[in-house]
Parts: sequence; C-alpha cells; structure tokens
Amino acid sequence: MTTTADPPAATPEFREAPLELIVRDLSLEGDGIAAPPEGVERDPLPVLVPGALPGERVRALITGQGQRFRHGELQDLLVAAPDRREPPCPVAGACGGCSLQHWADASQANWKEQQLRRTLQRVGGLAPTVRPILAAEATLAYRNRAILPLRHDGGCLQAGFYRRGSHELVPVDRCPVLDERIDRLIAPLCGDLSSAGWPVYDEATGQGVLRHLVLRVGHHSGDLLVGLIAARDDLPGLEELAAEWMGRWPELVGVVLNLQPRPTNVLFGARERLVAGRPWLLDRFGGCTVPVAIDTFHQVHTPQAERLLPLLREALDLRSGDRLLDAYCGSASLSLPLLAPGIDLVGFERHRTSVELAELAAQLNGLERVKILVGAVEQLLPEWLPDSRALLLDPPRKGLETAVREAILVDPPERLAYVSCNPATLARDLAQLTRDGQLSLEWVQPLDFFPQTTHCEAVACLVRSADRR
Repeated sequence: MTTTADPPAATPEFREAPLELIVRDLSLEGDGIAAPPEGVERDPLPVLVPGALPGERVRALITGQGQRFRHGELQDLLVAAPDRREPPCPVAGACGGCSLQHWADASQANWKEQQLRRTLQRVGGLAPTVRPILAAEATLAYRNRAILPLRHDGGCLQAGFYRRGSHELVPVDRCPVLDERIDRLIAPLCGDLSSAGWPVYDEATGQGVLRHLVLRVGHHSGDLLVGLIAARDDLPGLEELAAEWMGRWPELVGVVLNLQPRPTNVLFGARERLVAGRPWLLDRFGGCTVPVAIDTFHQVHTPQAERLLPLLREALDLRSGDRLLDAYCGSASLSLPLLAPGIDLVGFERHRTSVELAELAAQLNGLERVKILVGAVEQLLPEWLPDSRALLLDPPRKGLETAVREAILVDPPERLAYVSCNPATLARDLAQLTRDGQLSLEWVQPLDFFPQTTHCEAVACLVRSADRR
C-alpha cells in the first residue's frame, strides 16, 4: 500500500507512550507506512513515520491524525533495514529536496518499479507488461538545474531548500545531488549577493527584492547559466557584478534577471531581462544541439533522459513519410533527435519561450520539416490528428486534459508514446485511452530520473488496433 499522505489534523489526545511498529511500505512522500506487529491490539489507521524504511521495527510517538493515517515521530530504530545507509548529505533529514538518501540506491529503484506496477493496477485496473526499471548509474551529482530560495540571516545572505511542507529555509553551501559544476557556484555567488546588499524578498510583508537563485549547466557542453528571480528590477550594480562573474567563470554564458512581482508560489514571472551574455546555454542531447533557458523545461538527469530516445524510437516506429505530433513539446528536445529524412514534426506548446527555443534548435540542427505551434494542446491537437501516424505525449504531472483524451479516441494514431512523471495520472489516462479497444497498451518502461526521491519516470507504448488501420 503506497499513498499520498493526508495532512495531519489536531486531535484531542494521543497515546502518551510511543508505539512499537513494523514498517510495511513507503508513502509517496517517502514516509514509512507502519502498523503494530501481528497479535497486538491496533488502531485501524496506519501510521506515517518520516525517516522509517520498509522492513524496519521502530518506536514512534503519535503526533497527529488525519482521515486515513495517523502521524508519528520516529523515536527509536529498534531493527534497521539491511539496506539502510548513512545519508551522503548532512541536512538530508531536514531538507525537503530529497526523501530517500538513507536508503540504498538499488532498493529505491526496485521500490519505484513496484510502485508503478501497483499504481497501474490500483488506479487504472491495468496489468500490462512492465519492463524492469532502468536504474540510474549516476545517483548523486546528477541534477543539471538548481532553484534556490534566498533569505537574510544575521546580515548574511543564505541559499538553500525549503523544509518539506513549509517555507522554512534549510541553508546549504553544497548539495550532493547537484552537478558539481553548479554546486561549486552556490557559496561564491551567495557571498557576492550578500556583499551587494540587495534586500531579500519577505513573503510575509511583500518587502525586499531578491527571491531565488537559478543555476543551470549543460551536462555535455559544460555551459553555465545564472538567473536571479526578483520582485522588481531594482538591483543597482547588477550589470557590473554579472560582468565580473562572466570573467571569473569562462564557462558562464549568460546572466538573466526574471521579474516575479506577485505574491505567489509561481516561481517565474512573465518578464525577463538579459543582464550579460546570452539568455540560454547550449548542450547536446541525443546527438542534437539544444538551447536551454532558465525557465524552460529540460530533464534534470541528462544521461537518464537520453535513455528515453531508443524507447521512443521503438514505440513510435517512425518511417519516411510520417508526421510526428509532439504534444506538450517544450523546446522539442525529445522529438527533434527522433527525426530522420522524410519525417515531419508538428509540436504544440503554450510556453512561448519554449517554442522560440524549439524553433532555434531546429535551425541549429538543420531540421527544416519542423513546425511548432503556440497554444493549448486540447485546442490544437484535434486539427492535426487525422493523417498523423505517430503521437508523442509528455504532459505535466497533472496528466492529460479530458479534451485531449477524447480527441485521441476520435482519431487514434497508429503509434503513441506517453512519457509521464506521475504514475497515478499515467494510470488514469492509459485506462481511458484503452477503454474502447481502439488502442492497446503494449508495454510500460519505468526509468529512475530522480534518485534520492520517490519520483519515477515512465514511458508507455500504445498501438492502434488492427481493425482501425
């Protein structure tokens, strides 16, 4: 049983003595799901215990209760799991960025595969062929992007990550999950920002300017890009500081200021200003040159993402004369490497900067049979589905809109590949797409794109039934 935890709610009273519990599974947040041993009188609600792992016997203090779970605090580890390890990060227990650093990499990957299988069955009623997970070789120092909230503490500017479920900053100078080429920039950049004296934005009062520091690196090229997210364009001396950065780090290709004036959790604002260099880095992905901006989607684990490409070629089986539709295409980094002579690409994306970068990528790679349209997939897709043999779907975590699923069922393509970062919405959508038998689910392949977290990527292959061809 793996689930998303319900929020804790205050209850009048709890047991004063800690409970002895056996951990059976993990929640999607990485908390142990535990219950008393067999034969012990028990509350019917399982207990969520942060920091506990499957197979462990723990003593936990009950701290709250929701509708489906009680919430516990780990007091004693009575019997440790054999695959428990010391986290490589000293703030792993406090930082909300990782939830599984205390678990062996192979165990993480195996759990993700089993979680995907269970979710396909539980949510979608599906039992397809699920291939063994493609585990990551690099489980640390792999993330090619960092978005770090900022704060002032005692006159010193600090960067870090939020504690899980809060906006309480856990300061970090180094993060073992980040690519070392951006990890080493955190401390000197924060030192320079602190010396500049620019006030940090305060969510409670709406005062201040600096909000986040954004770092990106091209995995293959080594290009670096620095971004600052600010409430307003009021950072005197920024141009001079950016020029100094460009001289200090030859790999740095650009410094960008993004303006987010609204009191919101949405990270990036609509306005952006180039401070120095260029507004995007260049990297290689699947043999193509791809531009990446501070606010465009690009998979954070480049080597794992490149392992998607042969799977997509298998699923889509593209041939000369085909038209490939790429829905939610972003900057088209997944679809451009799939193109071969005689294949047309039409992409749909609502984020205008991503569309501009997709068009630039097509030019950089000499690909002329590419059309990228700005707009919502549910509005654009129905017009292009007829006479298109192959469809690539890579939606956000919320999955497909109902109108997109219905459009596909009206004109199902011969081949469909669905890339997902959320097993629950993947299961829901696959169940709907295969409900009338026009499309059959051939296989699902999980990949571990996010080591040290509970998140899992997957690609599903669907084929149109013979009687519709």
